[in-house]
Amino acid sequence: MKYNVLWKCLLLVIVYFYRTPMLDTKDAILKAELYLNNPPEQTYIAPINVNVMELEGEQIHTQLYNQTGMFNRLFNRMQWEVSFQFEYQGPTVIIDAHNGKLIQIIGAMN
Repeated sequence: MKYNVLWKCLLLVIVYFYRTPMLDTKDAILKAELYLNNPPEQTYIAPINVNVMELEGEQIHTQLYNQTGMFNRLFNRMQWEVSFQFEYQGPTVIIDAHNGKLIQIIGAMN
């Protein structure tokens, strides 16, 4: 009986980690704007003034990818890649799709 309950609990935990809620496109774009306007210290880049409301739809590109790594693929971890095109710059912000944490900023000019 104890093992039956233990297996059910283990199954529920695995299902939860496999299907955790993700950020939608709008939230991913707003998080990317936040990270470009106020970059964390570990990125060593200067802030870039981005206002999403001023950009046209063609200037913002979003894609949802699987994260690399064995455990990330096992637990179906996803990442958002949000790219902006403005003023001869094309920064791309990579965000964890499940918790909104910054993974990397690529192409931001100092």
